[in-house]
Amino acid sequence: METIRAAIIDRRSTAKNDEDFIDQLNMLIKDHGDVVCPIIFTTLTSIDLPPKVAKKYWFDVQNHRLQMIQQLGRNITLTTAIADYLQSFTNHLHKSYVVDAGAFERAVSGTILDNLTGLYNRPYFDETYEQQIALARRYTNDLSILFLDIDDFKDINDNFGHLAGDYALQRVAEVIRNNKRESDIAVRYGGEEFVLLMPNTACVDAAILAERIRCKIEELSITINDNTFQLTISGGLASYPLNSLNAKDLLFMADSAVYLAKGSGKNTISQFREEQRRFLRVKINRPILIKELGFEDHHVFSAESKDIGLGGILLENDTLLPLGSMHEMSIAVNGHDDKLLLLGKVVRVEEITNQRFNIGLSFSFKEMAKEASNHIANFLKDYTLAPHQTPHAEPLSH
Repeated sequence: METIRAAIIDRRSTAKNDEDFIDQLNMLIKDHGDVVCPIIFTTLTSIDLPPKVAKKYWFDVQNHRLQMIQQLGRNITLTTAIADYLQSFTNHLHKSYVVDAGAFERAVSGTILDNLTGLYNRPYFDETYEQQIALARRYTNDLSILFLDIDDFKDINDNFGHLAGDYALQRVAEVIRNNKRESDIAVRYGGEEFVLLMPNTACVDAAILAERIRCKIEELSITINDNTFQLTISGGLASYPLNSLNAKDLLFMADSAVYLAKGSGKNTISQFREEQRRFLRVKINRPILIKELGFEDHHVFSAESKDIGLGGILLENDTLLPLGSMHEMSIAVNGHDDKLLLLGKVVRVEEITNQRFNIGLSFSFKEMAKEASNHIANFLKDYTLAPHQTPHAEPLSH
């Protein structure tokens, strides 16, 4: 309900006029069903109506407005038409009020919009995404999700300052906003990451839109404080039901495809494919040093890595690690001088022999350096850990 309410407010703020607003509300009804009708009235007035009654009132209000325009020979706002209809044909007006759409919009915007870019924020996406998946499942529609990540964003902040970084985020958001369709939901997911949720969109159409956005961003020339720079973006695309029927898995696939795009040279869109399921995990057998976080004098011990993927790593060792504990890991790649530092949470513990355990850790990308996640993608792409190499892990500080 909150998602539809927010959509009504959003369309109120972007509509060219009342006719455009009414058309957009009718499109919402077409897309989501009669459940939209009572939300229209609870959003614009204090009235709480059953769906069937609200549907009748809504279309009656539209006809009533047209009749008023014809009789009076001037434009009648939707607000006026609603108030006049409620007073003339129902007994609801004495307990209703018409909402100041501008004030309500400002209140709602503070909870669902990102302050810097004006796109929807992460909490709004988390709620909307599950609902959109449910709608796609219910009506057997396609749905695609595009993750976008600005390439080398840290370099922009380091070289030109954080104001330049903020301005770059705003320009990228502007490109996404100007190129998405009306039904698409654009989100600043966090940091330099964006998400575009595309209901009723198959993978081919989503890929075309994703590529158009990528090209537009590549064409940007950003100038701030006499400094001019360009930027690029990498993207990962996954589609329902083609890639997965599970909302969580689909999200992971799109996010994983971003790292494959990074590993392919950046400035590209990677579409998740079924064969990437095998590609996302690679068997390895390398020494690794591991230390539990939060304990400065905690024991540092060695383990053997068994496989690694974009989501995590599987280790074998003789030390039982508690589920949910966080650990820092160091593994050597491409010889002694190239070390990969990882952060992970224990999500699986399995005793394979007496005092010998398989330990599964999921990577914590939020806490881990961006370079580490990109390095994993490069490793998975190029298989840089050759089986005959026997590098040693770099010691962690005690």
